[in-house]
Amino acid sequence: MEVMEKTGKSKENKQPTGKQLREEIFIVIKKNWPIHVSGVCRHLAIEDNASNISKLVYHFNQLKKEDKIHTKRIDRALLAWPLEIEKLRVMRDFFE
Repeated sequence: MEVMEKTGKSKENKQPTGKQLREEIFIVIKKNWPIHVSGVCRHLAIEDNASNISKLVYHFNQLKKEDKIHTKRIDRALLAWPLEIEKLRVMRDFFE
């Protein structure tokens, strides 16, 4: 109760942050590809507002730098899918 009084937030409903959040985002992308940023918000039960969307876009970009996902911007929408799927697509094109 002291934590809630000092910070205004309870410990029980704490959302993951940093690398832990990035790993959870990656798991959601692997299971539900292709997926939009707001779709990841819904899967992680995060409120779908501009601040949270920006935070997830940052993690999408970090995952892209780590070569874990591939992203494509369609108009204002950012879609993502695992890089493994992109490799399979290239192999399929090679065999055809």
